Amino acid sequence: MRGPDSRRLLAYVLLIAVASLLASDLTRRGLFTPSVAFGVACALWLCNLAVAVGGLQTRQRIAWGVYMILSIAVFVLLGFSNPLSAVILLVPVGLDLMREAWRPL
Repeated sequence: MRGPDSRRLLAYVLLIAVASLLASDLTRRGLFTPSVAFGVACALWLCNLAVAVGGLQTRQRIAWGVYMILSIAVFVLLGFSNPLSAVILLVPVGLDLMREAWRPL
C-alpha cells in the first residue's frame, strides 16, 4: 500500500483553510456561539494536524514536519486552526497597519 500523496494532502490543507475561514465568518455574523466556534476550531486544527502527520510519510517529510511545527505554533500563539487561514486573515490587517504608519500626519 502506498503512502499519502503530497498533492492530495495540500488539497486537504486548502479545504481546511476554507472551512476555517467559513467558520470564522459564521462566528462573526453570530451564527455560531463561542463554544461551538471553539469546538469547530479545535476539530479543524486536529484535522490539520492529521494531514501534517500524514505528510510525514511522504518524500517531503521535512517540509511537512516544518508545517506541523508551524501549525502548532500558530494555533497556540494566535488561535488559528491553519497557518494558511492565519495568513489570509492577517495580511489585510498588516497592510492596513502599514498604510496607517506611513500616512503623512
